[in-house]
Amino acid sequence: MKKTIIKGVLALTFAGAALSSCGDFLTITPLNGVVAENYWEKKSEVESVITSCYYEMQNADFIRRVILWGELRGDNVTDNAELQKDNDLTYFYTNNITPSNPWTSWAPFYNVINLCNTVLHYAPQAQAKDGNYSMGELQTHQAEARAIRALCYFYLVRSFERLPLVTQATIGDDVDFKVDASGEDAVLNLIVEDLEWAEKHIWDRKYFEERAEQKGRLNKQSVRALLADVHLWRGDYAQCAEYCRQIMDEKMADYNELQEQIAAGDFSDYSYEGDLRLYNGYPLLNSSYNPTMYYDYPYEMIFYTGNSFESIFEMQYNLEYRSNGNEGVTFFYGAHDNNNGRLDVATYMTTRTNGSLFDNMADKRLMTNTSYDGMNTSSAYVVYKFRGIPMISNGTVTHGLRSTAENWIVYRLTDVMLMRAEALAYMGGEENCREAFDLVTAVNARACGGASELQYDESQIKTLVLDERQRELMFEGKRWYDLVRMVRHSDNPTQTMSVLRNTYLLRRYKSNGNDAVARLGSLDNLFLPIYQNEIDVNPMLADDQNQAYVY
Repeated sequence: MKKTIIKGVLALTFAGAALSSCGDFLTITPLNGVVAENYWEKKSEVESVITSCYYEMQNADFIRRVILWGELRGDNVTDNAELQKDNDLTYFYTNNITPSNPWTSWAPFYNVINLCNTVLHYAPQAQAKDGNYSMGELQTHQAEARAIRALCYFYLVRSFERLPLVTQATIGDDVDFKVDASGEDAVLNLIVEDLEWAEKHIWDRKYFEERAEQKGRLNKQSVRALLADVHLWRGDYAQCAEYCRQIMDEKMADYNELQEQIAAGDFSDYSYEGDLRLYNGYPLLNSSYNPTMYYDYPYEMIFYTGNSFESIFEMQYNLEYRSNGNEGVTFFYGAHDNNNGRLDVATYMTTRTNGSLFDNMADKRLMTNTSYDGMNTSSAYVVYKFRGIPMISNGTVTHGLRSTAENWIVYRLTDVMLMRAEALAYMGGEENCREAFDLVTAVNARACGGASELQYDESQIKTLVLDERQRELMFEGKRWYDLVRMVRHSDNPTQTMSVLRNTYLLRRYKSNGNDAVARLGSLDNLFLPIYQNEIDVNPMLADDQNQAYVY
């Protein structure tokens, strides 16, 4: 903990240049070595540190763990020769995880958390000194810092369950770094408290003119998406459904406004929001619109162009300012000029037979998510989502590769729609289940040429939602957490844990799958162990070690 936290204080990765406008927010390069005590004099310096929070979340160590913790443990991916060269990743993949595995280190997340805590500690000091820094602006900055902190803690609590809660800036060597771990409820309570306060004070996305800021800075809409996700994790289904409804209503208002602009001959917003149509009454990018050679227009707008109508929050990557691009995507899925990622697509997904995940032959998502070539084969397919772009050439679909500056999408509209569907499915009742089905079929129909083949069955609605989330959101760092919710929210978690092992996870292994899933022996195995280096620095964490990893 001490090494993790001091890094954020003594070597603050502040953006060195003062911001001359809002548009500078995501186009400045942070500098190291700014002395905290001599820094906090004006509003632009607070903005610079907030910029660094986002910059640190885009760093390789952070974004790789977002993918690792959310995908490597799930059933979307399988290993390959590149992953097998790395023992620590192989142990992760086969559930042979120990506290000495460096991929269990939470240091990158606490680095961002401490930057947020530092903003909350020093920003009032800057506001008192800068006559052009209003109290309202201070509160928006505090709200943004609390929202970023909440996002980091939400990744941590879903991955570790128990962890230290640090809410004060750690400044100097005289701080007591020995902090007990807090339980899940305490962490989630802090997250909700931070987000509810942030929702009242944070920016409205339309405050910003630049698309990168509207979609790349946390705002009221993205805070609500995060609140919905947190409440879904807790099983607070009504609150989750309500936050999702608010976002969906806002998107519908945007859709109606856009239609009015188009009717008046103004296509300026349309050019970057994208062509839209209603699916079951919900506005989504139009799968039938294809003005270019690209195979799937919604995919092109969401993952290639980026910051589309459906986007809610995505981390902004720009090769001009981060020359290595998105090092999570390149590390695990492959770069723009090679397929040398460490993960491949689980082969069961490319078997398009009756009852399979992609049994609807009209569903384009298998092609856009993977390098699937239309043939049933046992060969492994590489992950193309984010980095690939399917194109039509002489009537044949080919796969091109784009640059490695892919934005990482944290929340988008179909994710929110399916969160609401899941909440309604667990709330139960005919009306709720019917709406859940309408939401699922809207998402499904968009991917399947405008018509869905899904059939309504109230007794299977939870599985229907889970399957659609897999099809729509695979490789986006969501799958493991979806499966954990399935287990924990079931009427019999122990029995559902067996279903997780033998129905979902076993199918992704090429060999030795029985041994790998057998290592998930208890509900505690859903969460990771505390990294041993953290316990060595802070022995108070020893008693909080996950019991599944105590030998």
